[in-house]
Amino acid sequence: MSEQERRRIDHEIDVASGNTADPFASAVRTTRMPMIITDPATADNPIVFCNDAFVRLTGYDRDEILGRNCRFLQGPATNRDDVLKLRRAVEERRSIEIDLLNYRKDGSTFWNALLVSPVFQGDELTFFFASQFDVTERKRAEEHRFLLNRELDHRVKNTLATVQSVVLQTLRDARIPSEVTSAVFGRIQALARSHDVLTAEAWASAALGDVVKGALEPLHTRVGDRLTVEGPEVRLKPRIATMLSLAVHELAENALRHGSLSNGTGTVDVRWRIEDDQLAFGWRERGGPSVRPPSRSGYGTRIVERVLAAEFGGTAEIDFATEGLTLQLRAPLHPLEHEATSWTFP
Repeated sequence: MSEQERRRIDHEIDVASGNTADPFASAVRTTRMPMIITDPATADNPIVFCNDAFVRLTGYDRDEILGRNCRFLQGPATNRDDVLKLRRAVEERRSIEIDLLNYRKDGSTFWNALLVSPVFQGDELTFFFASQFDVTERKRAEEHRFLLNRELDHRVKNTLATVQSVVLQTLRDARIPSEVTSAVFGRIQALARSHDVLTAEAWASAALGDVVKGALEPLHTRVGDRLTVEGPEVRLKPRIATMLSLAVHELAENALRHGSLSNGTGTVDVRWRIEDDQLAFGWRERGGPSVRPPSRSGYGTRIVERVLAAEFGGTAEIDFATEGLTLQLRAPLHPLEHEATSWTFP
């Protein structure tokens, strides 16, 4: 940057009011959004300009702000990892957006949605420009939602535990065979595991991989690396995630009792991929006893082929091949996804 250009910018920065020949400088000075400019060419990258909105946001006078590094707004509760991310972005001369807990002059805190961008003149880094936005209310709402979800999770788990206890006791009193009792118990547990995955995602959506791994967790502890789960990130709506958990549970139970995991060497390979905006999900068993098609369609088969296909809005087909059972599920990708709520600048 030429010395003449730097003097012009320094003059604009020093103007105390919005009365300037530069309309962009005037806009930055008078906008209601808090903004600062720092000088990386000076030791410790001090603030060389702050607008009135920044003064109002922080409670500091302008002469208490200028010449200081913006870290003076940080305090004991500011997340050190977030500070490190910000520092690295400045060192690497790249933009960053981050929510940072900052402190006002009176000691009160506010959540600052911070956007820092480097300003270059050719290859020379001349300034950093930073805008701020007070998102404290949004953060409080997120915390409140988290607490509500945690309480809901606790209550639903208690309800499921009560349902499980009542159902199992009823089945025992009715002298129902132990296999039926075990099947009912397993299905309730599959529902509970899918609930855990969804609660961690605030019931907005769930990752397909997390749902499958959660449903297979009890099986994985028994068979180890004979079970493979692999595929890209795919988001599922809560209802679809729940039905997938039940379906995978049914397949796993069948593999353990009759299929490839009923011996000491068989394997199960669970993989999915995206092809032309279609989800292709597969369950493949190998190395187990010779397979024969069942004489009738049971509850598990109906869940896997009919209910799963309906929920996914696609097709699901089980093949009882001699060398091992396989499931092929295909469905359009877009209807399966549900984006979690996110904040954007109004």
